[in-house]
Amino acid sequence: MTTSVVEFRLFDEIYCFNTDHVKYVYELDTYGSVHGIHEAVIGIGKYNKDTMLLIDTAKLYSNRSLDMQKEKSVIVVPDENGMLYGMLVDEIVKLEEVEVVEASLDLNNKEMVVNHFKENDTLVNEICPIPLLKKYHIPAITSRDTYSSEHSLQDRSSRRNYLLFRVGEVLYAIASFHVREVLENEFDRFALPKESNSFYQGAIALRDEVVTLVNFGAKERRDLIVIESDRQKVAFEVDEVCDIEDFLIEKIEPLSENDQGIEAFYNRDGTIVAIIQASFYCKKKTDEKLKQAKRKESLALQTKDEYLIFYIAQERFAISMQYVRQVLESETIAKADPSAIGAEENVAFLGTWNHNAVQVFKLDNYLNNHVNQEENEIVFCEVNGKPVAFLVDSIDNIIDVDKNQVSQMNEQGIFSGAVVYEDEMIVAINPKFLISSS
Repeated sequence: MTTSVVEFRLFDEIYCFNTDHVKYVYELDTYGSVHGIHEAVIGIGKYNKDTMLLIDTAKLYSNRSLDMQKEKSVIVVPDENGMLYGMLVDEIVKLEEVEVVEASLDLNNKEMVVNHFKENDTLVNEICPIPLLKKYHIPAITSRDTYSSEHSLQDRSSRRNYLLFRVGEVLYAIASFHVREVLENEFDRFALPKESNSFYQGAIALRDEVVTLVNFGAKERRDLIVIESDRQKVAFEVDEVCDIEDFLIEKIEPLSENDQGIEAFYNRDGTIVAIIQASFYCKKKTDEKLKQAKRKESLALQTKDEYLIFYIAQERFAISMQYVRQVLESETIAKADPSAIGAEENVAFLGTWNHNAVQVFKLDNYLNNHVNQEENEIVFCEVNGKPVAFLVDSIDNIIDVDKNQVSQMNEQGIFSGAVVYEDEMIVAINPKFLISSS
């Protein structure tokens, strides 16, 4: 039995695509470089009326990258929905009828090699890129008409307002109607642990809100962009906010749904700008519960708990992050004298948080320590829907602790147990006790 294949060269090896999976081939002339999708995606190419992402075929299957300083050919393959990908190869060898030798359905690398063909006593491997493109969630360029419809634009010649910003040497943009504020990045961060693999990197206190920071890879981090989607807010730390511009819809190349946070590319005077999908970053969390925000990606293991570590009088204490909602500097909130409501002596003051009056405890008497009243921070907690807060000198870190390193105590008192951190036993505060005292 024979079948038709397109043979091509990657470095010194010969591979082929079955012509059933090929729409056409062409020689690559010019293309626009893109960033932020996948390391195998190197740019956007156009041929006749088709626009497609260009994929480094060698990089898709290995750690080697094609030499883009040399001429390249493009094999255009459609997926099951007819969306196109441009597979870059070193050279098209020939279109050939070959003999089928083996259907390799049980190969360990079946995502790459789907068949062997015999040509002049030499085996040629057929590869199929679509399974790997789907595995790595690499999107495809989709219809502008769909993009225009989803964005309530009736005319492809319409324009939309975008905020441009720079991260490294890459330009990004986001629809300006999502932008709530552009600020100088002078906020104190409530940082996640450095080893966290989440693209969220912490949070800031913005007036009476917790706004989570997106890890966008910025180095200089000069500016802060606060965006909102579906009533959820996040902030991007970026190297520089550049400008506000009108983008012509007919020059926007939208992508199919993907999990990289980029919804389209725009050709801005020969430079490709990545357009950010606001809902991708906002949908994950920001229900004002910092624990849920961070746990979404960085703490997937059920064998771990997370604790906030803080200092009082140079001694470290802990509290479970399941209770923590926000940390604010004491001087940033409005205060009232607690004596007016007959609060106990351990209440330092009444503070305003989320438009509610909250008793802020000083733990001096409970811990036989003295909280520095001149310069401190407030940890706001919630227990069964009831808010409570206490003063600390400073925040150390948020840590992941194996459950077998947490000891539990009778939760009738100020301490709920202890955790082991950096070979030190740290006692954990019980916010339920504070609630019962209020």
